[in-house]
Amino acid sequence: MLQDDVAIVDAVTGELQRTLQQDVEDEEQKESFVVFAVRPGHNQLVTAGRNLLLRLWDLETFTCLRTIKAHQTPVLSLDFDPSGTLLATGGSDRAVKVFDVDKGFCTHNFRRHSGIVTLVKFHPDPKRLLLVSASDDATVRLWDLYAQAEVACIQDHMSPATSVAFSTDGYTLLSAGRDRVVNVWDLRDHVLRQTVVVHEAIEGLQVVPSSFACAAPHASADGKDIFFVTAGEQGALKLWRLHGKSCQTVATREAESADSAQFAALLLNGPRKELVAVSSDHNLLVFNEELVRTTQIIGYNDDILNLKYIPQADGSPSSQLAVATNSEQIRLLHRETLSCELLSGHTDIVMALAVSPDGRWLVSASKDRTARVWDVATRQCVATCPGHTEALGAIAISQKIAHFSMGAAFFVTGSADKTLKMWSLKPLAPAYAQTQGKKAKAPVALQAKSIATLSAVKAHDKDVNALAVSPNDRLVASASQDKLIKVWSTNDSKSLTLVGTCRGHKRGVWAVEFSPVDQCLASASGDKTVKLWSAKDFSCLKTFEGHTASVLGVQFVCAGMQLMSAGADGLVKLWTIKSNECEATLDHHMDKIWALSVAKDGSEMATGGADSTIHLWRDFTQDEERDAQRERDDKLLKEQELFNCLRNDKLLDAVQLAFELGHPNRLLQILHDLLNGPRHQDYPTLPDAPREKPDFERFEPEQIFSRVVASLSAEQLKTLLGWLVDWNTNAKHTAITQTLLSTILREVPPATLKQVEGMAKTLDALIAYSERHFARIDRMLQKSYIVDFSVVSMKNLLPLGAEDDDGADADADGHVGGKRSRDDPQSSDSSSSDEDDASSDSRTQQQQRKRTRPSKKVAA
Repeated sequence: MLQDDVAIVDAVTGELQRTLQQDVEDEEQKESFVVFAVRPGHNQLVTAGRNLLLRLWDLETFTCLRTIKAHQTPVLSLDFDPSGTLLATGGSDRAVKVFDVDKGFCTHNFRRHSGIVTLVKFHPDPKRLLLVSASDDATVRLWDLYAQAEVACIQDHMSPATSVAFSTDGYTLLSAGRDRVVNVWDLRDHVLRQTVVVHEAIEGLQVVPSSFACAAPHASADGKDIFFVTAGEQGALKLWRLHGKSCQTVATREAESADSAQFAALLLNGPRKELVAVSSDHNLLVFNEELVRTTQIIGYNDDILNLKYIPQADGSPSSQLAVATNSEQIRLLHRETLSCELLSGHTDIVMALAVSPDGRWLVSASKDRTARVWDVATRQCVATCPGHTEALGAIAISQKIAHFSMGAAFFVTGSADKTLKMWSLKPLAPAYAQTQGKKAKAPVALQAKSIATLSAVKAHDKDVNALAVSPNDRLVASASQDKLIKVWSTNDSKSLTLVGTCRGHKRGVWAVEFSPVDQCLASASGDKTVKLWSAKDFSCLKTFEGHTASVLGVQFVCAGMQLMSAGADGLVKLWTIKSNECEATLDHHMDKIWALSVAKDGSEMATGGADSTIHLWRDFTQDEERDAQRERDDKLLKEQELFNCLRNDKLLDAVQLAFELGHPNRLLQILHDLLNGPRHQDYPTLPDAPREKPDFERFEPEQIFSRVVASLSAEQLKTLLGWLVDWNTNAKHTAITQTLLSTILREVPPATLKQVEGMAKTLDALIAYSERHFARIDRMLQKSYIVDFSVVSMKNLLPLGAEDDDGADADADGHVGGKRSRDDPQSSDSSSSDEDDASSDSRTQQQQRKRTRPSKKVAA
């Protein structure tokens, strides 16, 4: 279980493959799973949720196959019979039920317990159909499904049984609980054979075959031994041998440290000969048949207080993260697989971490008032550094690789006792020199060394929150709750001497970091600001404001050109130092961000916070720039190809290119040319390009548009319909829009159009403007008849001579009625001969009037 979900995890690598979540948009309506069981012989899973439902899931498709109403209260335990047909459930309503999973109905309902049923388990023999249940009434009951009745009630435990197991021959039942005993029962006569005192509260019990490597050396010749493993409050696995009436411990895998958490459950993976223990701090520990831990999977992180990338000695990208949580153990997280290893040694919460630049040494600071040095390769603590009188809250290590082989490397610790201590790593120099430049076949464990204190100074008036070492190891910066940042000289790695103080923050300073390229340092404070300071005169160079809560972490990125900050507002911000601008804000955490770390090559960043999550961030700036440049190049090539198609009148090819480029106006012009012929002066021309024969001359307009529509993909059809809506709003494009729309409705099947996203809204927009255009054209047609009527009426009002003159002038200038006749096919044919006769008579009459009409001068 992962919180309220079921997580599918690779048992070998520990990688989280998938999480079983319901597809519910509202977070409040999502189902919270309580318990689950895997169906034998099927790739299926059953879950029980707080909504009182059982759900059968397919693990390939992660779909719900069946839903069953189970109990009146939440189900607390599930178990399948070996055949995978029957499912037993135990609920807080004191009932034990059995369901046929395939048919979805209840086959048995047992109600004899007087308390909550916490455990149900089937007998491993599918023919016996024997079911065991345990309740918090401290009883264990056996149920015969054939007889549909209880066959035995075991009442010899003083506390609820937490685990039961069957012997390999199926005739012995072992039950364990928090009363520190294991009871052995004979299932043939249902009597107690033996009680084994184990001296610890047991949470998990598993019977293992004698073929297990840990059990084989202790097996007797008669083969009547029963080996079982217990896991409980001591955090250790114990192998027990039961032979006759004697029982003894034959092997113990002790806890790796005194502070190891107790176990909460124990499972047996028979095919792989492994045991999986669940610790109370939500970790999964996998043990092989020799009871040696092989894998550890972290289930819950608690608050992430600090984390650091562990660089590779060869300069390759970091593959591990060192993580300090609200725990006394340090976690080494493998970045690719997300599997984890624990470093145990501290006796209180680890507050801060630092890693050597080559990734060989890891130093930690804890509330137990000590610092420790760890060999990352062997996972061993090689030095313990006591000396502070209060909890340690900050630590930093040398950044110059050469100093480690020379014996000049050091690390600095800061504490709530307001002091700084400088520690020498010289005792570890010989071990470092032996491995330098060599690829060891296996890590060599080092003996613990004593590390001397080089210097101790009272640095601040309040707790020291953060420390940083400059890239050349000459300076150390300390940040404190007293609002000050102090810069110290290391005096060639020998002692600490104060050289300057940075004043300006109005609240305590939480983080400090030196620039990798410039003589400056950055700080993050509770006053919601990030400040940049000069390492020469210790003056404030810049202030970055934008966070809405305390800034808890700061790091330089992009070769010192930018800053990355993390705050209590759950935001990560990227700042450009030169412009003082916030370039990006990353919002994925739900609570304070305590930890911020950038990989050595700057390509990746990790953040962790109070929301118990670790987020890995990757810099995609260069990838996006390459993709953008590639898109620009492709666009230029396609535009050039489009111009070539237009130049050569290959308009059908140009249509596809216009779609790919997303040029609706260019497509509109191409469609216009497909109907009316191209206007080459509108396009850029290539001077010496040969002209090819147009590809549209052989077709009618309807055929041309049909070919265009037939060549469109579903996505292009959706795009075209959207463009049609825009074109249809302009009366100039009505003819093309309506012609193309008519072709689409005629050529594309209605079922295909219905599948187009947003088709209903598109049709509404098209219909609205189409009705408007139709009404406008209808009005224009009506008005054209009024013009004809007016012209005819005006002829009747004119004198005979003026009418002839006006008619002649009108014919010479192009009478409106002539236009009407050309537009109206019915009138053009019938009146053509009459118009010719009328024009001939008119010219004759004009010549006669010219002979008899006096001139204007004579009339005057």
